[in-house]
Order: sequence, then structure tokens, then C-alpha cells
Amino acid sequence: MGLSFFKKTTVVTFVIGGIAGLIAALGLEEMDRLTSTDKFCTLCHLTQVYIAESETYKTSSHQMRTSGVRAGCADCHIPKGLIPATYIHVVKGAEDLWGEFTFDYNDPKVWKAERPRLAYAVRDWFRDNDSVTCRECHKEASIKPKRKRGQRQHQIALDEDMTCIDCHYNLVHEEIEPRQSFLDSAGNK
Repeated sequence: MGLSFFKKTTVVTFVIGGIAGLIAALGLEEMDRLTSTDKFCTLCHLTQVYIAESETYKTSSHQMRTSGVRAGCADCHIPKGLIPATYIHVVKGAEDLWGEFTFDYNDPKVWKAERPRLAYAVRDWFRDNDSVTCRECHKEASIKPKRKRGQRQHQIALDEDMTCIDCHYNLVHEEIEPRQSFLDSAGNK
């Protein structure tokens, strides 16, 4: 006699819900892709003038590769995967917008005063997340420093359960000295 009304309604609901879920997931994926471009990231005065156009950034190891491979903003600041990327876009994006509306970054004095706080927050995020975005490109077992000092330091980092940001905290952006508490807690991720 066929399916009862309740069973038909349940099947239709699941099909419609599945289609809606798929459309939502694809929409989020596309939004994450569009908002992970350097062009999008540098729309704000803060990131365009003080970061993307800075000599430190343009000549950094992540921009000046002889291989031609360059890391973009999202490669370092947005973890891979739909859920983590969407979460970071929403949370950090809201924080960035709040900063743009709260601080007059057009004034270099304001930027200079805020840079340490912003750098500390990013470093703390990297440590709290075991430098996840570094590890998406750099495979720890494949890192083979050429100099003895680098080899020793990487071995110490492995032995003491350190994460990338514990040592590599001024790679791409203008230097900001780390807080002493940050240095003291290296290896305590």
C-alpha cells in the first residue's frame, strides 16, 4: 500500500534537509575561499599599509622563495578545513572589524601602540593551536636545518614538546619582542 503519510513526510524532510545542508556547506566553502585571498585580507588599511606593503613582509622568507612558492595571509592565519576555517573567519574577522572601528590605524602612532598587543595575541593563538598552520606546509620530520645550531635547536624543540612559534615568532612581520612570560612558557603548549 506504500508509505504512510508520516514516513513520506520524514523522507521528504530528510531529502530537503540534506540538500539545504549541502548548499550551506558549499556556500561556506566558497565564502572561506573568497575571504582567504591576499586581495581580501589587504582590503583594510591596517593590513595593506602596515603589513602587505612593508619591506619586512615583502623580503621575508615566506615571500622571497627561489621556488616561486609564496605563503599568503591565509596560509599562516587560517587553518585548513571547513569548520576551523569558518570559525576563524567569523571570530577573528569580527575582532579585526572591531579593531578597525575602534582604533584609528591611519595614525601610525596608534598602530605602533597596538602592534605589540596584536602580535602577542597571534603568538598565543599559534601556541594554543600547536602552530597548526605552520604544520600544514612544514612537515616536522622533513625539516633538516643545514647548520649545527639549527639541528640542535630543532632536536631540543622535539625533545621539549615545543611548537614552531616558540622560536619562530618574528618570521614575516616587523619585529616585536616577545613577552617574558611567552619565552618562559615555551614548550608548555
